[in-house]
Amino acid sequence: MEYTTLLLDMDGTFLDFSAAEHSAFYRAVEAHGYPCDEESYRIYSRINHSLWEAFERGEIDKPTLLFTRFGRLFEQLGIDGDGVAFEEEYQMMLGEGHELIEGAQEVLDWLFPRYDLYVVTNGVEVTQRNRLKLSGLDRFMKDIFVSEAVGYQKPQTEFFDYCFQRIPDFQREKTMIIGDSLTSDIQGGNNAGIAACWFNPAGKQNTPGLRIDREIRHLRELKDFL
Repeated sequence: MEYTTLLLDMDGTFLDFSAAEHSAFYRAVEAHGYPCDEESYRIYSRINHSLWEAFERGEIDKPTLLFTRFGRLFEQLGIDGDGVAFEEEYQMMLGEGHELIEGAQEVLDWLFPRYDLYVVTNGVEVTQRNRLKLSGLDRFMKDIFVSEAVGYQKPQTEFFDYCFQRIPDFQREKTMIIGDSLTSDIQGGNNAGIAACWFNPAGKQNTPGLRIDREIRHLRELKDFL
C-alpha cells in the first residue's frame, strides 16, 4: 500500500516521555522536600498508568486523571500535600522535557519530504506543544492534534473523526498511524479503519484481536517499507 499521510504518536514513539516524566517527577518532589526515591516513583507510575488506561477506556475524564494521581500518591506515601497544586508544578516541569527516541531526528528528516505528517497525542495541550517546540519536531508537522483540545482521546473514533475532518484531501486507505501503545494507538487505528504500525522496541506481546499491519523495533525500520 502506498501511504500519503502518517499520524504520529509522540510519547514513547518519537519523544522519550519516560525520561521527561522521570526528570519532572524528581525535580518536583525535591522542590517540596517530599520522599524522592525509585520506590516512590514506581508507586506513582503504577497509579498514573492505571488512570491513563481508565481514561483511554472512557471511564474518567482528563481533569479527573490529572488532579487525582498525585492525591492518591500522597495518600499512599503519607504525605500531607496538595495534589492539585503539585500537578500544576509538575506539568510545567514536564513541558520542558524534550529528549528524543533514538533515530527520531534522522527518520523525521527522511519522512518529512515524502509524507504529510500529523501528531496525534493524548497529552496535555500546553505541555505537548511546548515539548514539540523545544525538541524542534513541530516543524515537521502539518498539524498537531492533542486530546485535551479535541475533546476526545485515542482510541475513540471521535478523536480520529476530528483529525480526519481537518486533514486536506484525507484518504483513509492511504493513512497509517505509528505508535507504541496497543491500547491507544493500535486500537485507535483499528477503530478508525486505518493501517497501524506498532513501534515495539521492548518486544512486548500483542493483545489478541488487534490488527497490526507493521511491527518495528527501531524507528529506522520505517524507511524499509514506507
